[in-house]
Amino acid sequence: MKKEFSFGGVKSGQIFQMGLVVPDADASMRFYAETMGVGPFTCKRGFKAPDGWYRGKSDMPELTLAMAYSGQVVIEVIQQHDDTPSVYKEFIDKHGYGLHHFGVAVAGEEYDKTLKEYHDIGFEDVFTDTLPSGARIYYISPKADAARTAFRNESGVGYLELVEIIDSEQSFLKSVYDSAANWDGKTVVRA
Repeated sequence: MKKEFSFGGVKSGQIFQMGLVVPDADASMRFYAETMGVGPFTCKRGFKAPDGWYRGKSDMPELTLAMAYSGQVVIEVIQQHDDTPSVYKEFIDKHGYGLHHFGVAVAGEEYDKTLKEYHDIGFEDVFTDTLPSGARIYYISPKADAARTAFRNESGVGYLELVEIIDSEQSFLKSVYDSAANWDGKTVVRA
């Protein structure tokens, strides 16, 4: 039986997040709050991945990252503020703005095994980092061009983001989940 997390009843190995690359994070947050009833967003501006690695390079772009729950799913909006090569710029250059990745919640004790299983079926690491919570993230996609095209056509995304759910990351996601459950319907970005 898969481990269930405290944020929305998500189980290890399930999609819990839809990541979107957008040209203006503030406009996107307002749209989701005012039009779609999603909020409040937890937002980090001026973020540079502290331990980031993108295709062999560690020079990281400046980002605005914001997330809010809609039911059991996190809507994450990502704006890149410069032209530094990144997993986000790579996608924007090929496909434009839009749905970038699905985030998959993986229990810490299953993380290495799960990552290896994806590697064994032909996925490669595109971007890795360690979050402020200490949790690891890996953005992965199929290595082969034909498999990458099929993956994009069949899933609608360019990447999977495997998010290691350790206690500190679970606490953070629970706080974002709880803020949505108690949202006043007006505040776009929570303090």
